[in-house]
Amino acid sequence: MSQLKTLLGSGVAGAAGGLIATLAMSVVMLLARRSGLSGPLPPERIAQDAIAEATGRPAHEDEEHAVAAVAHVGFGILAGSLYGLLVSGLRRAPIGLSALSGAIFATVVWLVSYQGWVPALHIMPPASRDHPGRVATMLVAHWVYGIGLGIITARFRDRLRR
Repeated sequence: MSQLKTLLGSGVAGAAGGLIATLAMSVVMLLARRSGLSGPLPPERIAQDAIAEATGRPAHEDEEHAVAAVAHVGFGILAGSLYGLLVSGLRRAPIGLSALSGAIFATVVWLVSYQGWVPALHIMPPASRDHPGRVATMLVAHWVYGIGLGIITARFRDRLRR
C-alpha cells in the first residue's frame, strides 16, 4: 500500500473512530450533567460564548444545544483524524495497546484543552481551579473517548489494509 494511501486510510479510520468515541464520551458527560456531578459542560459554555460573539445576544437554549453538539462531534472527528495520522505507521497492535495509546492521546487532548486553550479564551477556569466534579467528569469522558478511539481506529485501519 502506498504511503499516501496509508495516511489517508489512517486519517479516515481515525475520523470514524473519533465519531463513534465522541458518542460514547457524550453519554458519560450527559449522565454526569443530569446527576448534578459536573454542572455546565465545556461544549455548552463554548457554544454560549460563540453564539453571543457571533450574534451579539445570549444564546437560546435550542441554539446552544445544536451548536454544542455539532462542535463537540466535529472536534471529536478532527481529533480522531489526528490520532489516526499519528499512529498510521504502526503495525497491528494488541487491543490493549490500541486502547492505551488512545487513552494517552485523549489525556493529552484534555490537558491541552482544559489547562490550555479553554482557560486562555476565558471560557472556563483551568482544570486545576475548576469544580472537582466537572474535572473528574471530563477526564473520565476523555478516557472513554480515547479507549474507544484507539480500539475502533485500529480495527478500521486493519480492515482498510486488507
